[in-house]
Amino acid sequence: MQSIKNIFLVLLMGLTTTFSYADGQIIKHSKTTTVSILGNAAACKALIEKAGTQKKQSQLTWEPATQKATLVYNSHATTKDAILKQVALAGFDNERYNAPLETYRTLPEACRYKGDPEAASQQAHAGHSGMQDENPAISTPEAVAASVLDPIYKAYFAINNALVQADAKTVTQKAGELNAAVKAVKMGALSSNEHQVWMAVMGDLQKQASTLQSASGIEKQRAAFVPLTETIYKLIKASSLPYKIYYNHCPMYKGGANWLSNEQGIRNPYYGSRMLTCGATKETIQ
Repeated sequence: MQSIKNIFLVLLMGLTTTFSYADGQIIKHSKTTTVSILGNAAACKALIEKAGTQKKQSQLTWEPATQKATLVYNSHATTKDAILKQVALAGFDNERYNAPLETYRTLPEACRYKGDPEAASQQAHAGHSGMQDENPAISTPEAVAASVLDPIYKAYFAINNALVQADAKTVTQKAGELNAAVKAVKMGALSSNEHQVWMAVMGDLQKQASTLQSASGIEKQRAAFVPLTETIYKLIKASSLPYKIYYNHCPMYKGGANWLSNEQGIRNPYYGSRMLTCGATKETIQ
């Protein structure tokens, strides 16, 4: 009877905890999937697998002949998306993200799967002048940096102006445009600096744009605008823009809050006409 109970307990534990045994390490709560990662034969194998493997969290096994990798990961600790970001940051284009050109240039010559970095840059730029592929090649940062994130910035400034006017309906509309602009960003078209920051803030930006879009009433919209501003500020600092941005501070709103404007002068979005000129410019970004 005791042995039967023990067997039952073992079976029960097996039902509540899934795990995989990958290359000598046990990965709990495991999920297994196949992903596409570009590389140059065996020269890239060790680099790709190192980028996608983390002790007790993930194991990536890449096959040069097929450009495919088997990914086993702990679904409670990480995600496929997060792992593919790390692979891109190591210099390898994949089905979700493209590597920054500057990182690709640092790869060993034998592992430059797109050939000469300058040629790859020119080819990518030519591709972005027409229709874009699902996974576009890395483009020249200097050529596209000012325009790739510009729709996001323009939507933000439109929201700012609507808050100044206390126009809640327009805020909702422009927050929807911001949401669409965020989803439309092509990772491969970002400059190296933008790419690094985008990976860090993308999740927050998506949530903040959605929160603002669903906020009911001008005061809730203004409250949602505070964290959104700080996220946009990080992106703007990483961008090279053809116009000046003014980073302004209101000392009164909720103990102090900031906003960004593409126009010189103080027009406070947190109080509107009640205290339109309350605040000061902390920084001019050029």
